[in-house]
Amino acid sequence: MNKKNSNPDLVASPDSPLEEVLRVMTRGGQKIVLIIDDEQHLRGIVTDYDIRVTILEGKSMDTPAKVFMNQNPMTVTASASEQEIFVSMQKSGHKVVPTVDGDGRFVSLHYIEEFSRFTDPDTDRSAAVVMAGGLGERLRPMTNDTPKPMLQVGGRPILFTLLDQLIVEEFDPIYVSVNYKSDVVVNSINDVPRYKNRVQFIYEKQRMGTAGSLSLLPAKPSGAFVLINGDLLTSVSLQEMVSFHKLDDNHITVALKKEEYKIPYGVAETDGTRIIGMQEKPAYSFFINTGAYVLEPAVIDMLMPGEPCDMTDLIDIALSDDARVGSFPVHEYWLDIGTPAQLEKAQEDYSNIFSS
Repeated sequence: MNKKNSNPDLVASPDSPLEEVLRVMTRGGQKIVLIIDDEQHLRGIVTDYDIRVTILEGKSMDTPAKVFMNQNPMTVTASASEQEIFVSMQKSGHKVVPTVDGDGRFVSLHYIEEFSRFTDPDTDRSAAVVMAGGLGERLRPMTNDTPKPMLQVGGRPILFTLLDQLIVEEFDPIYVSVNYKSDVVVNSINDVPRYKNRVQFIYEKQRMGTAGSLSLLPAKPSGAFVLINGDLLTSVSLQEMVSFHKLDDNHITVALKKEEYKIPYGVAETDGTRIIGMQEKPAYSFFINTGAYVLEPAVIDMLMPGEPCDMTDLIDIALSDDARVGSFPVHEYWLDIGTPAQLEKAQEDYSNIFSS
């Protein structure tokens, strides 16, 4: 069993601000932070889900953990057997569970991976669909002969970084939807042994938009699946996004990134012709669409077979059908490569973000 009772990388206090809790979670790499008081009592836990919901609610980075932590987390006693712990984790859907003693003091952490002998490794795998058929018009002339997802960043095609991420996170099957310069994409992927038997292709006879090619899938996915643009670089765990989607019981989940825009001028508040206030270079923040989604298979039935459709239109259709559409706030690295400036930034960032 993994014992983590003295690991400071996973621990914060009830008064630790959101910024510090996020830093602890990133450093610990376990998607969980234990909120422990000075006497080692487990006061709560903060998960990746809690962090994202807190950000989406607009709470400041100074908000203390005691405000957004789960104050009644699932725990197991130190005397519980492995089978009892595993059954509890399976029923609750938790992947990490703390052990406490009779006084509520933290003892250790149990991870679902400890119980791999009780599980079938081929179950619960999610499919992924990568949209790689765009024209890349804003990147011409670079995309005259090379489709945008195949442009080199960090010495390799953008798409390859994404495919490797999907393979590491055990998505299966993986589909790549192609249209513009499809032969370049298909041949390049088939030339890489680790992709050849893992990646299947969706051939768009016409431009199908950012969602339309889902109607061309050879088989409907068996469960929630990822749809993502092939020109993205991100350090987001897409499996965490699938888990978030399931916890929120959504039909569609959209990954959103908070962006701040600063007005370079003083801004006046007016009432008719009268000025009632002034703001000096105010900043406004918005949640923008990152081009990554999780969908339930039933959403595919909302598409007209073989007809083009963008995700924005599919979301409108889903909303009109009373489907549940939720958001997944992204606090990790994310970059959409659509302009020469963004491509240059990706080159600058790559070694720091994807060096491992």
